[in-house]
Amino acid sequence: MKPSKNLFYTFTALILVLVGCTGASTPGPSTIPTDQHPATLVPTPTKVPLEIPPSLSESRAKNIILFIGDGMGENHRIAATWLSLGLDGHLVMDAMPFAGWSMTSTAYDQVTDSAASATAISTGVKTSNRRVGVTTRVEPLITILEQAKEIGMATGLVTTVQMTHATPAAFASHVDNRDDMLEIAVQMMAAGVNVLFGGGENEFLPESVRGCYKDVGKRKDGRNLIEEAIDMGYAYVCTADEFGDLDLASASHVLGLFADEELLRPFTPSLADLTHMAISILSQDPDGFFLMVEGGQIDWASHGWNAKDAMGDTIGLDEAVGLGIRFAENNGNTLVIVTADHETGGMKMKLLPEGLTGGRSEFVMPDETAFKVSWTTSSHTSADVPTTALGPGAELLAGHYENTHIYDVMHAALWLHKAGNE
Repeated sequence: MKPSKNLFYTFTALILVLVGCTGASTPGPSTIPTDQHPATLVPTPTKVPLEIPPSLSESRAKNIILFIGDGMGENHRIAATWLSLGLDGHLVMDAMPFAGWSMTSTAYDQVTDSAASATAISTGVKTSNRRVGVTTRVEPLITILEQAKEIGMATGLVTTVQMTHATPAAFASHVDNRDDMLEIAVQMMAAGVNVLFGGGENEFLPESVRGCYKDVGKRKDGRNLIEEAIDMGYAYVCTADEFGDLDLASASHVLGLFADEELLRPFTPSLADLTHMAISILSQDPDGFFLMVEGGQIDWASHGWNAKDAMGDTIGLDEAVGLGIRFAENNGNTLVIVTADHETGGMKMKLLPEGLTGGRSEFVMPDETAFKVSWTTSSHTSADVPTTALGPGAELLAGHYENTHIYDVMHAALWLHKAGNE
């Protein structure tokens, strides 16, 4: 169910006067009915006001593109740089003009999971591990995506894992347990997100139905959410060919599920392909857009001490970031943020003497300099994670801050975008 309009107007310290504001929803499909989608979302508590920089107050961010590398710590970025570019190289995400450090603890724990951290980023509120889009008391929180939709912006979520996995779920659903992926699927479709690209077709299909992939669905309620989405006006694609044939002129709402569960390697379409298509669709909306793109399997590879895939997926995310930056440079008024929900694995690297290569954990740079990757844990860590940004308001992300500050910056951008359109 759509959140009440007055919930958007909670960050009053950012704008001195906003009178008579009315939000217009993006035209599109009707809402899928559900008895369990929260009827009331609690607003984010009023916070210490940000000092709005000239770049944000004058230029006004019309679009926000948020990239999240799940499990991507500082050394993931460095290792990916060494592998692809060498010691003197720079990933696109590391060449952005503003950089800071995000602290990732939850309301109660030093070490977070993706659900709690993504909720902090999407709502500005710390919660407990495993909770998605709700407070520690399981009160639903309005998310940055829902606020963007409320003021008429197009919205999108892209990931390489299940569409209903913790990170994308935290932007468009509200449950007390991240494992309730069947309910998350219902709520995500009810949210009316314009573009949903990822895996997890199983969560959208009933047990008796096989979709584009080999496994039958998981839904015990008999609902076929894909058919419901199509009936509401969504285009549905599940193969690379169908994806490539999308008609951008008419594709205002698209559901793309490219695997039963997570996307299989090599990702087809790639994360960069998915990002490019999402931007192409969403940027047609004259009111601007909010897009979250997740490199979801960096975390999975790191849990399994698979350095090759962890670095490869970081490079893949960087390719997607490059497309976001190119769009921002060509179109202006776009805030681009690259961050992580947490670090996974305690990744470390060291240079090796010449000739000592060939092991599973040993790699070679383009100039044949050898290095080794090692791990200190198979779990998440409490390490702060790097955040880089460009565009209006990006300077607010320099420094050292809680992960909730990322939400604060995006929220400020939405407020000023709304005010500028009054």
